[in-house]
Amino acid sequence: MKYILLCVILLLSCDKGSKDASRRNNPSAVIEIGQADKEIERIAENARRSLPIFLRNLARPGPGAGNFCVKYPLTSYDGRTEHIWLGGIRIKDGVCYGSVVNSTRFNDSIKKGDTIIFEMDSITDWMYVQDGKIVGGSSIKYLLEKTPEAQRSEEQRKILGMFD
Repeated sequence: MKYILLCVILLLSCDKGSKDASRRNNPSAVIEIGQADKEIERIAENARRSLPIFLRNLARPGPGAGNFCVKYPLTSYDGRTEHIWLGGIRIKDGVCYGSVVNSTRFNDSIKKGDTIIFEMDSITDWMYVQDGKIVGGSSIKYLLEKTPEAQRSEEQRKILGMFD
């Protein structure tokens, strides 16, 4: 079985104010990888280990910080797992809430825009934008770099340029 990573390439879609649905439904945002991709596993472990950085900036975003998102695994009733981005992250009384940024492929009961409760210690990536640069988002960078240059869209090239 393959894990399906729904990687929202257009980072502005993490902004709950974004109205451009066509960007959020970009078919190029779906990337399949093998279950045993060791780099994706390393990225997920690092995201959980470095979570205090994300949480500190989420709680007290500095000037120029925004678009806070986490990637979270969802498992469908038939056992298929996909990783979706959640934006509008809120933590209240120890419970984490996030709005589904992209459509799911295997879970018909969850739609883009729905708010779900999630476990922060299960995330597989996190990111935010600080002064036009992406902080975190290692899975996005990795998957874009795996895409051959000739197959990258102009938008994907622009996003790669947002990483330090």
